[in-house]
Amino acid sequence: RDGNLTDVNNFTDVNEGDWYNTAISTLVKLGIIEGRSDTIYDPNAAITRAEFATLFARFDESGAAAEGGFSDIANHWARESIERAAALGWINGYEDGTFRPDNAITRAEAMTMINRVLNRDPVENDDLLPDMRVWSDNRPGAWYYFAVQEATNSHEYTRPDSHEDWTEMTPDPDWERYQ
Repeated sequence: RDGNLTDVNNFTDVNEGDWYNTAISTLVKLGIIEGRSDTIYDPNAAITRAEFATLFARFDESGAAAEGGFSDIANHWARESIERAAALGWINGYEDGTFRPDNAITRAEAMTMINRVLNRDPVENDDLLPDMRVWSDNRPGAWYYFAVQEATNSHEYTRPDSHEDWTEMTPDPDWERYQ
């Protein structure tokens, strides 16, 4: 990770000292994200479900074939990336068969996708630990409950079968070094 870190970019709206400069500059350098143009990134814009799926599809090195399945992406610019991310099991659509690519992605949807990409997936209460950080607006039974707990608690784990079993809570990393 450290070998790829950079804070150099060509965007007029991503400046030295901006808390997001290193993250954006590094991901642009790696070809994972793009700006709105060569000189405009638009760092305060909401990210769409299509943009987020495309970001992660660019990390895929498996060569997995894109598969159809969503009724609303046939002519969308991100169709292939959305289909690849779906084929990898990283994204799901809605119950009506749509993906809604131009909707802004929610925090819960983003955490769910990130966890799936990283294969981080507790699936039942027994997978978690009682001393974990909890949130008043993340209640057991919500579709995003396990994704939020996974994304907001640093921990060790084992994988006795197809999902995580948390074994120990750990201190949070020093995230500021990546800002």
